[in-house]
Amino acid sequence: MNYIKLVVVLTLSVILGCTEQKREEVLEIGFGKADLTRAGIFEDPVSDNQKTLNEDNFRREEKFAISDRVEGRWRPGSGGIRKLADSIFVTAMYGEDQEGPWTIVALDQVTLDFKEVDMLSYPLINELGFAKDRIVILPSHSHATPPLDTVIYQKAVLEAVKQARASMTEAEVASLNLQLDGKKYLINRRVHVDGIGSRTVMFNDGCIIHDDYLDATGHIHDWVDNLGVDPEIYLEKDRKYITDGEVDSKLQTLFIRSKKTGEMMGSFTRFAAHAVIVSSKVVNGDVSADFPGHMKRRLEKQLGGIAMFGQGPSGDLRPLNMEYSHALAKEYGYRLADKIIQDYSTMNWQPLTRLEFVTEPVEIPLIDNIFLSGDEVEAEMIKVEKLFNKETNPEERRKLQNKFWGLYRIPEVHSMVRPEWKQQGQLGLHLYALRLNDHLLLATQGEIFNKIGKQMVEPYKEYNPVLVAIANEYVSYLPTDEERLKGGYESSVSIMTPGSPDILIKSAHRLLDRIYSE
Repeated sequence: MNYIKLVVVLTLSVILGCTEQKREEVLEIGFGKADLTRAGIFEDPVSDNQKTLNEDNFRREEKFAISDRVEGRWRPGSGGIRKLADSIFVTAMYGEDQEGPWTIVALDQVTLDFKEVDMLSYPLINELGFAKDRIVILPSHSHATPPLDTVIYQKAVLEAVKQARASMTEAEVASLNLQLDGKKYLINRRVHVDGIGSRTVMFNDGCIIHDDYLDATGHIHDWVDNLGVDPEIYLEKDRKYITDGEVDSKLQTLFIRSKKTGEMMGSFTRFAAHAVIVSSKVVNGDVSADFPGHMKRRLEKQLGGIAMFGQGPSGDLRPLNMEYSHALAKEYGYRLADKIIQDYSTMNWQPLTRLEFVTEPVEIPLIDNIFLSGDEVEAEMIKVEKLFNKETNPEERRKLQNKFWGLYRIPEVHSMVRPEWKQQGQLGLHLYALRLNDHLLLATQGEIFNKIGKQMVEPYKEYNPVLVAIANEYVSYLPTDEERLKGGYESSVSIMTPGSPDILIKSAHRLLDRIYSE
């Protein structure tokens, strides 16, 4: 009898031991990096459009106050060679779960149209066996990158992902969720004027720069004057128009290191700020990865591994920068990196025992009349300009100004919206989520406003989900419905209908419910 008891005890011990071992199985992940600079096309030819331009060049841009397109800031092609200020890269994270391989690819790049997404995804799908909806490509939103040679571009992305796959090893994970004094880093670039609407302050023209806000009074006075009324009479005397809107104060980083060696494998940092400190419009076309590039290089040098970057919900946010220069982009990037490095030793590392890649489809209706032909756009612009010339009410003029901006962007809309989406009248988007233990990286498409991003993760904010935006093909801005009514640049060029933020927010909640309900 004692013998039988002993056998039973030993058997149960073995079963429990195997169960515990299975539960504690450490999972693998990998990182890769490739040079994108070699794909850069640095020759800056004079465009066909520019060759035929006459003295009327930029007249409409000036008239309708498209602030990032005015002469002196817009560089459509100089016929020279662009200077390389710092290199650009592609970085990749790779892993596998029960559904197969997944990858997250980060680019020092502005945005991608759907043809570029398909081009970059093609070898990953056909050579490496990825399902299309398990590929997430994250441009950094740097506005100072050059055009890229398609063949070399595609090879560089494939190379980075292959390298990430080959480097897979058992991993440990940790995270930092820092709260910055956000308004010393960022501004909400939308400034509202009662009785007229909102203005997007793209650059610092007419502004006085303070430590934690931008005094945009001069800029707003110029804009109101452009709308046909005397700002000294129309605006309140001594009223200051400052950038006091809500910003995103989170600086978040996920770290992954080798369980066997303890060496850093890679990191993923998320911060919500347009990477426009060295926009090519203001630095003579110089090529740069902007502040994310400098931040990543400093993290790699100080902490090791391959550093990745994801742009947070920053549709209405940009850096609070004193100037537009490479020196300031470097200083800004270093400031962010040093905040992370300073708190690095406080993290709690855990073996990676749970890894899941999950998606959620999101169908968002398109607004009407966004697929006009070139001739139709020109005809509509002429109508808008005639109405603008006759109108004397500043708010109505602002609405016409906004309508013109929407028409101005229509040629780009054709490259944003897939043919099947045009036929269906809606965007067939996705949310993507990568779970690493209880850490979560959530990716959405589109330049969403900061407030929408906060509402997307609100039910599970205690878990500090890392939310990034502009994943895969670019689908323009998504403002809140409240801000849409106020107008401004972002609202004017949005291609999604009112009510779309609620669709995206509810979709994010469904996805997070699936992940965290267990």
